[in-house]
Amino acid sequence: MKTSLLIIIAATLLFVGCGIPEDSSPESIQTTFPENMNPQPDTPEGEESRTFLIYLLDAESRLTPVQRDLPVTELQITDLINELIANPTEAETNMSLSTAVPVSLSLAGVILEEEIATINFQPGGLEIVEGDQLTEALAQIVWTVTETGDVKFIIISIDQEFKTWPTPDGGDQNILTRNQFISYAPETPDAIPLG
Repeated sequence: MKTSLLIIIAATLLFVGCGIPEDSSPESIQTTFPENMNPQPDTPEGEESRTFLIYLLDAESRLTPVQRDLPVTELQITDLINELIANPTEAETNMSLSTAVPVSLSLAGVILEEEIATINFQPGGLEIVEGDQLTEALAQIVWTVTETGDVKFIIISIDQEFKTWPTPDGGDQNILTRNQFISYAPETPDAIPLG
């Protein structure tokens, strides 16, 4: 027991005697360690972006897939609708591409339940458009939102009130699908790349 106590005291004195001396002013110390001991994975500057398709109309009112690139990591239906509302780019306009989706269209919310997307718009958009423009706008919305295959059915309401919508075969439907607008299908499946 006495020997153990002497060893502890001797070790303590040894460590105290090997301490770093105090300086009157701080000095920098050179290190031999690498600057970054825990390297981080390379990330691109700025936000991540994602490429996706929307559908515009050509001169014959056929849907044409067009690529878009947005600074988002997870694509939302609201992003797709906003791209349809926006004016086509200059390059798209030069290729006679346009949108029938009215600029007055204002999204109020989206509910996604499995394969069904319920899209609610503010009043003053789709319900004031008639005839071919309305079916073309619906075709653009339906084909764009169902492009990834995650959504197969679309319900569109105005100010939380569910509506029936015209389809090219002349029937009015509460639930819209891509097949109902097959007459607007693109002639070629290839998307027009970004400009």
